[in-house]
Amino acid sequence: MFRNRRNAQRRGGSKNEGELYALTDLAEGEKGIMVKALGGFGLVRRLAEMGLTPGVEVKLLRKGSFGGPVEIEVRGVALALGRGVASRVLVKPSKDEHHD
Repeated sequence: MFRNRRNAQRRGGSKNEGELYALTDLAEGEKGIMVKALGGFGLVRRLAEMGLTPGVEVKLLRKGSFGGPVEIEVRGVALALGRGVASRVLVKPSKDEHHD
């Protein structure tokens, strides 16, 4: 019932430079800089093996419908993450959103 309350408050307006957002909060085509992953060592290690490390730029390509996977681009490679995993990846808005 209260699950999306936090996200609903953040959705209005533009994204501020200092704020952190879940990867799933980005709009399609929007870019962000990964800050950290919320999870245990196994999850963080698995994300790092896919190239998702703090400081890397991430572009959200597509959100699957009905809570499906999220397709992202990291280091020039397209990846699909489950919605639950993607919601644990925190990003800050990219400074150069006017690019491609």
